Amino acid sequence: MTSDLVQLGSSLSLTEEEDTAVVFPTGVWHAEPVVSGFFVVGRLVSSKSFLPEALFSTLKKAFNPVRGMEAKMIEGDRFCLKFFHTLDRDRVLQRSPWAYEKNLLVLAPVDSAEDPSLIDLNFCDFHIHIFGLPLGKMTKEVATFIGNKLGRFLDVDLDGNGDAWGSSLRIRAIIDITKPLRRALKIRTVFGDDHLITFTYERLPNFCYLCVGVTQISVKLSFKKVLLTPVITLLSGIGFGLLLL
Repeated sequence: MTSDLVQLGSSLSLTEEEDTAVVFPTGVWHAEPVVSGFFVVGRLVSSKSFLPEALFSTLKKAFNPVRGMEAKMIEGDRFCLKFFHTLDRDRVLQRSPWAYEKNLLVLAPVDSAEDPSLIDLNFCDFHIHIFGLPLGKMTKEVATFIGNKLGRFLDVDLDGNGDAWGSSLRIRAIIDITKPLRRALKIRTVFGDDHLITFTYERLPNFCYLCVGVTQISVKLSFKKVLLTPVITLLSGIGFGLLLL
């Protein structure tokens, strides 16, 4: 019903009187918001319908907010979550991605001054492990560059000395879920040697790597092709991935 009303409003042909803007009195529009709370807007990425009551009940148990949470459907498949403490909301967002029945939940913070129906819900935070890097190249600079190639870099796991070492480099990045996930990146050193680094995504829900991004899949698919970005050259003294060939 809400979605139908929104679509109806967007398609209206306004009369001259309706198209004339009215000015709110001073202190009405610019008054302090009367709605208190810390909000998150979200949607479930699934081709199947779902029961909002069941979803919200599951989310409350999974999120376990100390100060409580309220939930409401707002438009189409979008819903809004209201938390009563910023730490509860921040903890939920920092632990993304979340999934419901193996389908991705896209969550985004929304301010009380924003329209939740206009928030872009095509991006999601993921923790990503990068394999195949030499130990000496597990740096914040390399992590930042690779993270920005995958999406938008947010953070990298470093030890107390500011170093990262081990079998993989763990980063967090914002990924466009409408695009296929990158599973590998081909890099080339200044000596002309090619190396293939690969990625694994933590807590990955149903996903098709080669078609339309995060989506529901009813059968297991086997892919022979690996999605690669263009070869990247290693510039001496800086690190991997600073010049696209």
